Parts: sequence; C-alpha cells; structure tokens
Amino acid sequence: MRVLKPEVAQDRKEKILNWVVYNYVSTGRPVSSELIAEEGRFNVSSATVRNILKELEDGGYLYQPHTSGGRIPSDKGYRAYVDNILKMQRLAASEKDRMEREYDRREEQLDGFLKNTSKMLADMSKWAGFVMSADMDLDSVKRLDLLSMGPKSVLSVMFAHSGLIKHAAFTLDHPADKGAVKVLSMRLNRRLRDLPISDIPQVIFKEFLAQERNKGLEELLRKLVEYFRGLSKSEDALYLEGLSRIYSNLEAGNMEDLRNVARLLEEKDRFSGLLRERLRDCATKTKAVAVPGKRHVVDVTIGSENSLKEFKNFSLVSSYYCINDKAVGLVGILGYKRMEYPRMISLVDTVSSMMEDMLGEWEKIDFEE
Repeated sequence: MRVLKPEVAQDRKEKILNWVVYNYVSTGRPVSSELIAEEGRFNVSSATVRNILKELEDGGYLYQPHTSGGRIPSDKGYRAYVDNILKMQRLAASEKDRMEREYDRREEQLDGFLKNTSKMLADMSKWAGFVMSADMDLDSVKRLDLLSMGPKSVLSVMFAHSGLIKHAAFTLDHPADKGAVKVLSMRLNRRLRDLPISDIPQVIFKEFLAQERNKGLEELLRKLVEYFRGLSKSEDALYLEGLSRIYSNLEAGNMEDLRNVARLLEEKDRFSGLLRERLRDCATKTKAVAVPGKRHVVDVTIGSENSLKEFKNFSLVSSYYCINDKAVGLVGILGYKRMEYPRMISLVDTVSSMMEDMLGEWEKIDFEE
C-alpha cells in the first residue's frame, strides 16, 4: 500500500478544506464527498475524500448539520481558510504580477476598491454589503502611494499624520507605465509630504500637471486633483451594494419592510450616520467575536438594538479595520434577522482581516529617494 509523505498528505488535506469552504461560501449548500471527487480535480477516489473529510471533522474544521448530508465549515475551518488567504497575499514578486494582471482583467467590472469590497460582501453573504471609510478631518499628508494595478488602473493610498488612510482606484483611458507611476509617486511624496490635504489639489495642478506630457500620467494627475478636491470636503465615503437581495427575500405581504428599505435608499445619510456612530464607538460596542491578538472584532446588533426604528426586522454584522491599532473604516452586512450568523460573522471577519493585512503591507513600504 502506497504511503504518502506527511507533508504531501497535509497539503492535500488543506487544499480539500479550502475547496470545501470556498464552495460552501459560493453556494451556501453543504458539500458532499461525491461533489469533491467529481468537481474538485484532486485526482483521488471518493473513499479517500471521505477519509480526509472525517479527519477534518475530527479536527473541528468541518461538521455535518445532518447525519446523511454534506459538511460545512466551522469557525475553525473558516479561520484556516482565512489564514491561507492571508498567506497567499505574501507571494513572491512574480506571483504578485500575476495577481495584478488578474485585477486588470476585472477592472472594467469595478468602480473602485471600496465598492468592490462591498460588492464582494454582498455576493458572498447573499444580503447587502457595505464599506465606509473614516471621516477626513483637517489633516496633513504623511505619505501617498500610487500603485499600478494594470496598464490602465492605478490605486491611490493616502496616509495622513492622524493615522487615517484614504484609498481610491482610478481607471484611465490611456495606459500609464508601471515604472513611470512609481517615479511619479516618489516625486509627489517629496513635494506633498506634511502639506495640508486642502492644499494638495492646487500643488498638483500647478507644479505637476502643467509640466506632464505623458497622456496616461496627465490623466492620472487630473483624477488626483479631482479626488483630493472632493476629499477635503467630504466627511465619509459609504459604499452599499446588494440591497436588491433584501427585496428578493421580503416575506409575502410585508410592505412595511419594503417601505423601510426604500426609505434607506432615499435617506442614505441616516444609515451613514448610524455607521459613523458605530465606527466611533467600536472600542466599546458589544463584541460578538474577540480573538486574542486581533486588531479588530466583529459586532452584531439585532432588530431593536439598532438606533434606526426601520431596522427592527434587520440585523447588522460589522467590523472596523485597523492600521496601527487605529480604526480607519467599517465593513459589514445588512440582512434580515434570520440570517446565518456564524457564516455572516466569519465573512465579515475574513474581509476585515484581508483589508488590514493589505493596507498594513502598504504602510510598511519605504519610499526610494
């Protein structure tokens, strides 16, 4: 009988666990050994898959809601899946280039980084997803990163001295060379560092845009001018996706919930105000999840616990994401009280962790002088 090396067996077990979690998150249905054998492309028999699933179940990573049914991930299984995602974000440079090309392939479907995140939460939860960045008070620039995400896509990440971070994605009509974007980022930093945010548009316009001859970089600079003009005036940015899923799950004849959701669309500022309050009070809110050593926790408010009376039949699952232990934004899910709380909590926790890890890596970057 062929005996696998321990590291090979462990790798196969991890891949099957990741496949089960991904499949369950995508479909919401328990995963059977037959499905894994048929669609998982692991080149193993159904009996081998059953043995591995049994090991994962004994280890607390999966469980069966029904004896004769498939398996679904436990919180421990979600955590292993999340840890694997975070590990993937520390790939070699060549693998990062591949990821950038993949991002570029999808850029036409996305309006921006934050909107993409809220859409991802909505798609995975089957409810409404939201992301809100923190208020931008009068502040000065610590650093500005321009990251090329493809020939016609650039991600801007601005770090303020207060600890606040603002990020936005720009889609260009003309290509901008990756190296040229990096050089422009370094030049901007030498000039903009420590300037008040309100002064940035005028400085970029007069000292950079007027001299730029490259069409792609010129377009990027114009977009930066417009972005920072709006940034100095705005209080927060709220991205809300997937409200149609709430409509589709309305109970028959429940016109009150229909009116409440419609009112939310018309009075987005009230919902934004609720989230701002939630972000400000994040340190003292009731914790639904609190893992030692984590920078964020997941909060859950149910029905009447929400300050908006229109939310009496809804629940909010949210988490702030942090940089240097300072909350800089909020991610979450809005849905009916009958939602699957373990899964929703795990999804929000996953997204918050991914955003913290990604933004934290950018914070560590030193500029070349």
